[in-house]
Amino acid sequence: MKPYMEDGNQKSIMDIINESDPTLTQAEAPLTPGELKRVELIRKMKNDTDKIEYMIMLNVLMVSLLTIATWHFLTYRSWVSIICMVLGVVYFMYIRMRLRSATIKLVDHKNNFDVYLWEGYHLKEMRYTAVKLAFLAFFPLFCVLLVDVLSSIVYEMPFYAKVLTAFCISSIGWFTFFGDDREALEAIETDLKSLAYL
Repeated sequence: MKPYMEDGNQKSIMDIINESDPTLTQAEAPLTPGELKRVELIRKMKNDTDKIEYMIMLNVLMVSLLTIATWHFLTYRSWVSIICMVLGVVYFMYIRMRLRSATIKLVDHKNNFDVYLWEGYHLKEMRYTAVKLAFLAFFPLFCVLLVDVLSSIVYEMPFYAKVLTAFCISSIGWFTFFGDDREALEAIETDLKSLAYL
């Protein structure tokens, strides 16, 4: 007997998923406990809606920032508006490029269960981090520019103080509303690490 499986004998990920029936008990299923756990993790990650939700959030934030920065520039002719627009576009293009590259890399590993799972986890974590950084960095700028263009009152507070205030508010909001996503990622990471013992 060979102590390893040849490439031609390995089941593809989709073959194993298609063979598994969630109504079967573990004893009746033709899969090992390790394979069942891997199938469960793949289903959990594929059924997650973070791919759509996070990209909608990122797109809405970036479009809103560009819109308000343009309005701010037309109103005040401020260099701050231009900097916000440039930073927003550069960040958005960079993130889109990184996510596209990570997605292609994920597809390349579709026949290797463990690598596929880890790459899928890293892609989810990358989306989470990208949106988190966008909200922590650009949402405060959006708030400050919006207040400037909507308010007829000239505040004595300097620009950096406004940004720091908005940053504190957005940070509290992020950790309040998105703490569950962080916990879900940590749970997936724990499950992935446990596969080494199955």
